[in-house]
Amino acid sequence: MANSKNNALEFSSAGSEILEAADAVTGKRYGALQILNDTVFSALTASSIDGTAKLVGPTFAAGTILYGAFSEVTVTSGLVAAHKY
Repeated sequence: MANSKNNALEFSSAGSEILEAADAVTGKRYGALQILNDTVFSALTASSIDGTAKLVGPTFAAGTILYGAFSEVTVTSGLVAAHKY
């Protein structure tokens, strides 16, 4: 497990994307979603999280970081740094 990117938090070496309101991304892989401004998601899928549907709708406060293997992200409002892995 020493080579795991999640254990080493090496997201910066894979890059990031900034997502804002109305941005919808599918098929890419993100290891963390960093909430930069209060954010609401209208779609969120992560193979490593049970019940991601519960994460759709609530407002996430700036400063929150969601970790997982995200493959679909749709931002309704706010600003998110999506860190690739």
